[in-house]
Amino acid sequence: MTYSAGMPKLILSCAVLALLFCLLCGPVLYVALRFRRRGDVAALRPLRSVWLAQLALAAVFIFVADDARLGNPVGVMLGIVIGVSLGGAAVFALWRLVRRLAVR
Repeated sequence: MTYSAGMPKLILSCAVLALLFCLLCGPVLYVALRFRRRGDVAALRPLRSVWLAQLALAAVFIFVADDARLGNPVGVMLGIVIGVSLGGAAVFALWRLVRRLAVR
């Protein structure tokens, strides 16, 4: 029976990536579900595009921060993910609100 020392790091890395993805996509999903509960049945449709845009924006910011050699890379990455997530949720909510008011 052999033991691979790299496996716990792989499992930890996968768990961290899943957590960061949930942090990135959670707020905009919450906003979309709130709009859906209030009668906007099409609120969940654009989420796929919003999530891809958030993921791309976060990746660009993380690569730029890595290239700038900022200290504490984990903290910078977490801050970027949370900032992009909350900013994306705010822009999504504003867009859906303006669209809802324009239809009336």
